[in-house]
Amino acid sequence: MELLSYNYPAIIVKDLNESIDFYQKLGASLIYSEPNRDDHESIQVMMSIGEDNFLMLVGPQDPKLKLAESSLGVGSVQYISFNVNKDFIDQAFFELSKVGLHGSEEIVRGYERLIFLEDPNGVLILLTSWTVDIPTGMNRATILKLAGDIRNLNGDTFVETSHIESAIQELKTNFTQN
Repeated sequence: MELLSYNYPAIIVKDLNESIDFYQKLGASLIYSEPNRDDHESIQVMMSIGEDNFLMLVGPQDPKLKLAESSLGVGSVQYISFNVNKDFIDQAFFELSKVGLHGSEEIVRGYERLIFLEDPNGVLILLTSWTVDIPTGMNRATILKLAGDIRNLNGDTFVETSHIESAIQELKTNFTQN
């Protein structure tokens, strides 16, 4: 078996309208809404988060219906990470504020620039951008695999920006030689 791509996370939400509004403010767009085939008391909403990336929200048909609160543990969602461009991260405080959302200060961790915020259901959302530009046509998974190999060869603990830069340069060199 071969996995082809990431499909979507499905999040059980307390209030569909509030959650749809939150994710639309982040730039997601509504694709469709339909009854949940497995639970006739709930609705599922599919949203696009760019190209072939999706998010499914599942919530009660009756907004007065109170769902049981979940707690962190086995099987819970720790966070959902969405890729954003570097320009957005540069202006994240202002861009989020303009639409009524509030995130953390930018955190640089290795080769990633991160902003944390919570959706209306308490799901931690991580907006992520790499510290370096990815050349057009390069596959991020390929870059990360090679960067991990470079890190291992160097005996380093974490994948850092320097490993990503080396991987990109090596991939560029290999491409021009072939």
